[in-house]
Amino acid sequence: MRFIQSIFLLALMGATCAASAGADSAARPAEKLPEDRQPPPFNWSQPMLIPVKVEVQPGGARLSAGGQTIRFTGELFRLDADQALDARWKMAEREFTTFSLDVTARASSRLRRVQWFAGEWEPEAEQAIQSTRLMDNVLFLRKGDVSFFLSLDFPFSRIDTNGVSYPPNETLAPDQRYSAHSLTIGACRLSGIRVGKYDRAEIEAVSRYVEQRFPPRFERPMFLSACIVNRMTYVRDGLIFYSMHDNPTLGLNPELLEEDIRLCGELGIEYFQVFEGVFDWPDEAKAGAALRKLTKLAKPLGVRLGDYVGLDGPYCPHYNYEKRSLDKPEWRQKSADGKDGPPCLASGYGDFLREKLVAHNRKYAEQMICLDFLSIHPCHATSHGHAPGDIYQQVRGLVALCEVLGAIDPEYLVWSNSGNWQDFMPKLTWVNPNVYLTDPIVRGYEPTLNTLKILGDSRREQMVSIHDRYFVPFRAFCNCEYYAFPRSRVHDLRVFEYSFLQGLAVTPNICPAEVRTFFNRIPGPQRDACARFMRRWMDFVRKNFDLWKHTAIVSDSPGIGATEIYAHTRADRGFVCLVNQNPFPRTARFRLDQSIGLTTGEKFFVSEIYPKESPLAEQALPGSARGQELVCEVPPHSVRFLQIEPAQKSSRSLQVLGLPAQVKRTSSGYDIVLSAPQGKLEKLGLVFPPGEALASVSARRKPTVKAYTFPVSARMVEQSGNVARVEVQFPRGLAPRALGSWKVTPGDVQAQLPASGCHFLGGLVHGAFSEDYEVELNVTTKRDATAGSLPPTAPTEQPKAEPLPEAKQQTFTTSFDLPFIESPGWNVMPGYEDDTVLELAFDDPQTVKNIAARLNGKPVEVRTYPCARRGEFLTHYIELTGNAKPGTIELSLDIEWK
Repeated sequence: MRFIQSIFLLALMGATCAASAGADSAARPAEKLPEDRQPPPFNWSQPMLIPVKVEVQPGGARLSAGGQTIRFTGELFRLDADQALDARWKMAEREFTTFSLDVTARASSRLRRVQWFAGEWEPEAEQAIQSTRLMDNVLFLRKGDVSFFLSLDFPFSRIDTNGVSYPPNETLAPDQRYSAHSLTIGACRLSGIRVGKYDRAEIEAVSRYVEQRFPPRFERPMFLSACIVNRMTYVRDGLIFYSMHDNPTLGLNPELLEEDIRLCGELGIEYFQVFEGVFDWPDEAKAGAALRKLTKLAKPLGVRLGDYVGLDGPYCPHYNYEKRSLDKPEWRQKSADGKDGPPCLASGYGDFLREKLVAHNRKYAEQMICLDFLSIHPCHATSHGHAPGDIYQQVRGLVALCEVLGAIDPEYLVWSNSGNWQDFMPKLTWVNPNVYLTDPIVRGYEPTLNTLKILGDSRREQMVSIHDRYFVPFRAFCNCEYYAFPRSRVHDLRVFEYSFLQGLAVTPNICPAEVRTFFNRIPGPQRDACARFMRRWMDFVRKNFDLWKHTAIVSDSPGIGATEIYAHTRADRGFVCLVNQNPFPRTARFRLDQSIGLTTGEKFFVSEIYPKESPLAEQALPGSARGQELVCEVPPHSVRFLQIEPAQKSSRSLQVLGLPAQVKRTSSGYDIVLSAPQGKLEKLGLVFPPGEALASVSARRKPTVKAYTFPVSARMVEQSGNVARVEVQFPRGLAPRALGSWKVTPGDVQAQLPASGCHFLGGLVHGAFSEDYEVELNVTTKRDATAGSLPPTAPTEQPKAEPLPEAKQQTFTTSFDLPFIESPGWNVMPGYEDDTVLELAFDDPQTVKNIAARLNGKPVEVRTYPCARRGEFLTHYIELTGNAKPGTIELSLDIEWK
């Protein structure tokens, strides 16, 4: 006989439940409002969670937070069991309120389901459920400007009119106690900023709950890598064969693994995963000896080792040399129509994995594991002890596996790889703290001539969108930087720094994959510079992890046309990261206030730490005030990292803002030595010590051969007391980069691309030769100056671009100067490293039927580059090397549209 036990709310016990029609009942995204009706920017300085009070009353409950109250009628919990059970619940209040429940069986009983808050919410509460494909995560209850959320503290639940529930299907012996999964209630203040189905405040509140409900396993960034090299491979006779040139494995080439581990030590990578995994070891004695030797090598280098298991196997098809298989058909998942699937983690397979892996990891002192090929789906097998169509018991088996592995060592890392991990996010991060959601993936089109870049942009877009859809904390993402595709049309070295930093703008973690092969294929002199760059920025994130573990999304999400701003701040200091993935420049705007998370401080000083290392010229002089807007130009395919600190007292020496500078005091003022790319017009700020002011400024270069003494200049732009802005023109011609100004016919329209309604986004020159030049400024000063101030700089406002007239065929014409390029007269053959190419960017190349191009009136071929991971994603380009001479170039494009 089934016994439905309802606990009504008495003095110490209560009742509640969530009614909702499922995931599709979530509120739809609000329509975009006109600019004058847009909500204010999100307040990243406020607590993401506001205090919530739950009053348990007879026959119901009342939730209160932020001046709003929601009433519930029903039962706090309901137990579906064969026999009556004794139940005791507790309530704990902190940043949120958590209910726990213990039940004890009077007689042998089967506990089929536990339901929290079984009943009805008041009709005034708007309900929304966040779900994945396989389960429900969170119930939101919105009223006024407050959203309450209910979440089971386990990575599986169902949310419907029966409450927040799960099916333990546990048989309890007499007097046996069972602790149910707890349930947490939190609340947040709605911002009015809708991101898909959810308010930005709801996303950040649940993400913060995930971080705080259980203490994070690691309070540091996760830097890891793996040894697999997926290049020289082919499949034959059901096996994946590798070349021995790039096959670092315990059984076949442990010497190459030693090279990998030394590189990890050099770069500062803490965790390194080796192959083969234990189930694929061809010879246990040989592989075990190799692993022990590698562990001895790794320990003084600060590198922790681990290996691998395929959860759907447990063998890895890449290394299953013996074609082993798991001869346990009774362990397999069964679909509803009786077909076999991968092993079910709720069957004996789960016990088998736990026993084998724990013993193996302890024996070899391993400190990490890669769990690959997760494949949990409804299982209808009748011999596994779970209900038909079960998912919960499989998730419980997965959690148990992660927990016993994590118990091996406090520093043990469970690292997930491919499979359907996303279906159990975000709460699976409690036992799987470093989430690698997919292999290298290109999720959407963007114009690109380099695979490393589009993989980085896709990964950043994935992290932001998964955070916004599934509330995964940014500190949990693996951020795998894959150096797997060596022959992009634009060399990896041209995008290497951008790709490395664009991911770190969002998350503190990074996983450089196949990095040894990257170092092996780049020119020797640049190898050490790349290694120092990686080490520098991983050390930087380590040092600033307390700021980097939280990320504020200040502006656009990644995508074509986006201007991305991410902030990592606390109190009166922190960092702002600007990212532009586009082939055209963007203008980033942000305020020094709560919209980037600054909770305190009135005066600030902002410095650029990448790509330049100098105080920021765009800020107010002598420093910035709270609430001021900073406007920064972000060039194509670039990132800028800015540091915000409290303003200090006036300096006794001259401060130069905008470029690194060597400053020397002279009898009449100062000599300043600057360096910048040829042809650049640099705008600088000068802050003089109290009492001094700018009298005059001039520029010169050290004299050399007369023909090579190129003109330079400097002029004062504006001045106030002891602060001034100057412009410095560096010598020679500026190398071209973004080509945005075009004449368009028919219509003879002068257009600035990108423009509304036009699929052509403009051009981007890659690899145009440029070199840096030194310029000396002679600054004379005058005395008795007052303390002055100048506002932040503002770019010249461009007139709003009018949509281009529609036409089946259009001609776009522009001109640019090439100071240097190898002349066609030298019989130059295009290469893949040093040559100059012109990318023709479109938002959708499928709209293009045909392109004909002319350089200075001479026809030139327009080629296409297919993305390595998505061959249908084409980017058009012209090879300038071999087709263009130094000097002025007129480019005409005849584009026929589909």
